[in-house]
Amino acid sequence: MMYKKKEENKFQFMHCYNVLKNLLKWQTKRTQLAASKTSNKKQKTDDSTPALCTPACNADESGATADPKNTEGEGRPMGRKKAKQQMRERSDLSRKESLDYLWDKKKEADAEKERKLEERYKIAFALEQQRIDLEKNKFELKRMVQEDQLLRTDTSAMSIEEQEYYKNVKNQILSHRSAQA
Repeated sequence: MMYKKKEENKFQFMHCYNVLKNLLKWQTKRTQLAASKTSNKKQKTDDSTPALCTPACNADESGATADPKNTEGEGRPMGRKKAKQQMRERSDLSRKESLDYLWDKKKEADAEKERKLEERYKIAFALEQQRIDLEKNKFELKRMVQEDQLLRTDTSAMSIEEQEYYKNVKNQILSHRSAQA
């Protein structure tokens, strides 16, 4: 009706009007317009809190009432700013979750590397011990060969002093071997 008074043409967006007329945002706007028509004074309205709507304000210009099921649970549609804020929060949350997931994976990988490194150190230590044991055995074998040569040395062509020296060395070798056995 308001449109026909101001414009000569027919309202072209009636399908949009039928969808939007029952939303709380536009119902609040219509009640504000109706209130401003009744009083000439400008009334202060709080934009942050939507006005409570009664079934009387659900009526459109033709006098039909809107479906109360559509407006009971619905609030005012979310604005762009709030939608962007929620999107940022979800994005931040998903980033945090991905970083936590990656951090956990890194910790697991580091623990696995540490375990493998420890295992390699143990293997290297065991190989080093084997090498030391082989060196010890090699040295012991060399010593035994030298001792056997000393024990088999013919002392008959030597002087008495040399014979005494070799006799003492032979006694030490024999006492050492008997102590090991």
